[in-house]
Amino acid sequence: MKKLYVAGVEEKAGKTVVILGLAQVLRARGFQVAYRKPVGLARAYRHGRPADPDGEVLAEALGVERGEELVPVLAGEVPQAWRPPLGAWERIVNAAEVAADFLLLEGREWLGRGLLSGLSDLALAQKLSAPIVLVAKYRGEPTVDAILAAARIIKDEVRLLGTILNEVSPEAELSEVQTYAAPFLEEEGIPVLGTIPFERRLQAVRIGEVLEALGAEVVVEGDLRTEVERILVGAMGAEAALQHLRRIPGQLVVITAGDRTDIQAAALSFPRVRAVILSGGIRPERAITAQAAEQRKTLAVAPQDTFTVAETADRLLGRTFPRDPDRLALLARLTEENLNLERILELLG
Repeated sequence: MKKLYVAGVEEKAGKTVVILGLAQVLRARGFQVAYRKPVGLARAYRHGRPADPDGEVLAEALGVERGEELVPVLAGEVPQAWRPPLGAWERIVNAAEVAADFLLLEGREWLGRGLLSGLSDLALAQKLSAPIVLVAKYRGEPTVDAILAAARIIKDEVRLLGTILNEVSPEAELSEVQTYAAPFLEEEGIPVLGTIPFERRLQAVRIGEVLEALGAEVVVEGDLRTEVERILVGAMGAEAALQHLRRIPGQLVVITAGDRTDIQAAALSFPRVRAVILSGGIRPERAITAQAAEQRKTLAVAPQDTFTVAETADRLLGRTFPRDPDRLALLARLTEENLNLERILELLG
């Protein structure tokens, strides 16, 4: 069995999406593919217990049995997770003992996470004898610097198979990657295994997933399966808010203070706003509730302050992946066209 440990240079680099695309392409070529996330992050609750949604996303998308222990350890299982939970390494190793041609292992939030506790990507990849592939969201020179820094951290601890540049803008950045970034990284001994173009349809998150992560109370329930691509904070006047909304593409969620009825009404009247979330635990006025019900849009109340609500919601964009056959097919096509699978297989040996 060949193993591949997919680590992120930074948070929200796109590890789950890369793994999902790679798994589909490998399966299409007749390989048996297994997935594990040795150490997850409890970002949701399932059946009254903390859970990492990534494991469920991969399980459902790839048809993996739910009974399998895809995420054997959750960070935060002890009050201060500075040491591995009791039996953590045994659970991690046992979970990786699967019958498959390929085992795709998903790393932690970013490469340096877990160095204090001993459950870092380096320690996990070394223990599981898996080479690392670094995923980086391409943003020009800083991304190249971050990849070089990550490579120096890895050094001889574990084998670095290469890097995948994610969310590369076809219009503004692809030429730069091909002409400068990729050749430079290759000269530095870091194989560039693929450049995945930016695709807005892969960034969306379902409204229900946002509300679940916030623990928000649903006052008016629209279609919670609706996907949104942007999270906006309404902190200006109503007219300024409408002007701002007109300039932002895609389907939107607006987050605003519970006492800003002017912004709430303006947001609900805008066609591409699919949900409005009120912060601070302040319930909406009757007129706002009636407006949301009339327009069949979701209206919810979150207990946190506006900044915390916005930060929590924004982290979900591009991280969770709705189980949509069309989006899975799109991801498979993008991976097939832009990932150098032959080189990956050759390097794996």
